[in-house]
Amino acid sequence: MDMPVENFQDLVWSEDLALGIEDIDDQHKHWIGLVQAFQAAVAEGRSRDEVYRTLAEAVVYTEIHFASEQKVMEEAGYPFLPDHLVQHSLAWEQLHVFTTGNVPEENIADYLATFLPQWLMLHINSADRQFARWLKERGAVPAEPADAQISGRVFPNIPV
Repeated sequence: MDMPVENFQDLVWSEDLALGIEDIDDQHKHWIGLVQAFQAAVAEGRSRDEVYRTLAEAVVYTEIHFASEQKVMEEAGYPFLPDHLVQHSLAWEQLHVFTTGNVPEENIADYLATFLPQWLMLHINSADRQFARWLKERGAVPAEPADAQISGRVFPNIPV
């Protein structure tokens, strides 16, 4: 029996991405909107300037979000912060791949339009969710009913 293949490029906000941490959830919604704008610019073949403008907005917001999320984790005393920061660093390196000269300029937009949504969906559903679960265990965030965590999930095969 074949498992369905998930298309992580179809990046949309849905409640199954909600962590229950309002500030982080709001930032993730905004970030997804910026990545969607970049993807649309690439897919619709818009001008190079518009593609790079939308990419720049997503990159700048990535830095803002990473710093904000790190601060929340530091203040909470999150013991897995170093591992989380490694994931952020790896993503940051990929976002700056266009400055290395290793990817031809004509391939950069397509590459990042694939990488960004995949990384973002997987990171929210793994590392960020692990942090939210850790906070909930300490009573810092209201816990959701067990069935609310699975109902309506877009990617049910990703553990929460």
